[in-house]
Amino acid sequence: MAARVLILALTGLTVVRTAAATEVRLGETRVKLSGSLAAWHVFRLDPDTPSERPSSTLDTKLEGDPAPHFHLFLETRLGYDGKIGDPDRGNPVLDLDEIYQDKDLFVSFEEAYLDLLFRRFELRLGKQKVSWGRLDELQPTDNLNPEDLTEFFFRPELERKIGVPGAALTAYLGPWTAEAVWNPVYTAYRFPNREDRWFPPLLTVPERVATPFGAVPVRTRYPDVDEPPHTLASSDAGLRFRRRIGSAEVSASVFHGWDKTATFSARGTATVVPTGDPAVPAAPSIDLTVFPTLHRITVVGGDLAVPVWVLALRAEAAWIHGRFFPILIRDQVGNDPRLIAAVAEAAARVAQSGRPETVTLPLTAAERRREALEYGIGFDYAMNEAVSRRLTGGESLAGSFVMVQLIERVMFDHDAPFIAQSVEHLLGLTLRQTFRDDRLLAEIKIAYNPNHGDFFLWPQLGYKLTSNLHALLEARVLGGDGTHPIGQYRDYDGIRIGLKRFF
Repeated sequence: MAARVLILALTGLTVVRTAAATEVRLGETRVKLSGSLAAWHVFRLDPDTPSERPSSTLDTKLEGDPAPHFHLFLETRLGYDGKIGDPDRGNPVLDLDEIYQDKDLFVSFEEAYLDLLFRRFELRLGKQKVSWGRLDELQPTDNLNPEDLTEFFFRPELERKIGVPGAALTAYLGPWTAEAVWNPVYTAYRFPNREDRWFPPLLTVPERVATPFGAVPVRTRYPDVDEPPHTLASSDAGLRFRRRIGSAEVSASVFHGWDKTATFSARGTATVVPTGDPAVPAAPSIDLTVFPTLHRITVVGGDLAVPVWVLALRAEAAWIHGRFFPILIRDQVGNDPRLIAAVAEAAARVAQSGRPETVTLPLTAAERRREALEYGIGFDYAMNEAVSRRLTGGESLAGSFVMVQLIERVMFDHDAPFIAQSVEHLLGLTLRQTFRDDRLLAEIKIAYNPNHGDFFLWPQLGYKLTSNLHALLEARVLGGDGTHPIGQYRDYDGIRIGLKRFF
């Protein structure tokens, strides 16, 4: 199936005649259709990691102006997702309220909205993506859209965002711009299923754990989230004010709603059965359920963008009230004294009665609520022709882009074995340059956490075979401590090769 999809996609990429976006005018009405067709394959470098089949997507964007002051936009994505390990071949439409979307053949309505445009205000109604904040990829003040994390962070930020149905009002009040966003319906982030390539190793429970009773079998379930009720109390809301002060642009914002970060908890039981063996009269087994948890947070923050000499400075900070942070419990199932005592007491009763017994395990909380502060600062620089000539005598470095940033998170009351430390640092670097008259685009993104030595390298190359047909090559290199968010994927290195045609 995957091979047929890839062959059909590659055939379409290579034989379809080059075409620009289609635009039709009917009187005063303008309708424009554009999009892209892409096919690729990821070659894993470690055969012990989950496999991935070839993938393909067809993206279409349809927009038009049906009447004065009205603008319509619809973006649709159809495709075959090779990351899905155990696909569900039912309804292919991606849902808003499910975290595990195990559909290899899928249809996604990325955005679908109507804009009402007037001189003093704009109103957007429908499914939409909202971008707040100034930093690159990770913005502490940007909390309105959940993200698709089925490929870790190896997708552009705008593609990771999941559109939310709602209303966004932008008002122009003299030097101020006010933005108010309301999402009345819970929208889930997307996470890889247990059989998918990018399911986090930190959530993987071994099939057998070593205990004082010997190796005990463990059966683990990963059910989807229980959707919250559709009430006003379950909606999301955000408010942001922006203005320019001299050469700087500043903003302040507040958000209240569902936390879009992935958090999980666990519950379980132990079943002890008689064996008939006097030496080992009872044998335990464990049933665990690891499930997503939902929490409401309030975020108050602000951001700043200002030119500093030849650089552009970006800064952002947010106070987060009500966030839950995970605790490292993966290796505690066989070592927690309370669990061992509960199973030992049940085993003694089963050995005496000869009847099986199931007891609830007193599992340690997998997460705890803490106050947090997140902030970051970044600088970027785009080289112009004059500087390039001064450095090299030519314009070969013109257009080079460099961005560095530091994001820090401070967790208060760090009094448990949290996966994160009380202060976490994340360093980011982006380098971008074009060659051969802009036919070749080279970019590398680097993230490094000095707390644990976690890192990833994400070099990317794009070559224009024609104006509309691009060849794509990228690598994904990860490393670090296997008990932390980036380092857990240290064996997941891979190379991605593909083609993409735009129309």
